[in-house]
Amino acid sequence: MISVNSLVAARRELTALVEAAAPDPLREVDTLQEAQLLDTRVCQLTSTAALLFELRTSLQFDAGNAALLVVRGLRSFGWKSSALQVPFAALTVVSSLPDRATDSFRARFEFFPNAQLDVAGTQAEFYVLEVDGIGDVPPDYTEMSQERIERELPSWSSTCNPLHMSSV
Repeated sequence: MISVNSLVAARRELTALVEAAAPDPLREVDTLQEAQLLDTRVCQLTSTAALLFELRTSLQFDAGNAALLVVRGLRSFGWKSSALQVPFAALTVVSSLPDRATDSFRARFEFFPNAQLDVAGTQAEFYVLEVDGIGDVPPDYTEMSQERIERELPSWSSTCNPLHMSSV
């Protein structure tokens, strides 16, 4: 068991311990469709960006209930969203487009409702995670308090088992 935040803080060499991610969002288009973006973190000190996803809604992943994308050697992080206020809810991935150039990784995500994220760096890692204690289905954002919703979602402090990993 490891915390999600520990995977972000220092690159963990897990390739010998976990299976390769299949499908692989670092190499394949739209593999994160219907996953939900829960949170992002950018650390200027370490030039790292991390994206935390809800996988229980994903079309492509049968194993795991969360995912983590870590971009190291961060070169850019761009967020665009409509001016409309969105009620407390995760953003659903409608398109994910990875692009691996010779010396960098970049990805563009389109979300519902109306948001876009572009991230680029020198390295990227993707982890499929099994987070403890959050159940088999995501919370109902319309029926629960914010505190209860947060208890039923993956977070940076969640303990997890990495199931699959890929890196570029």
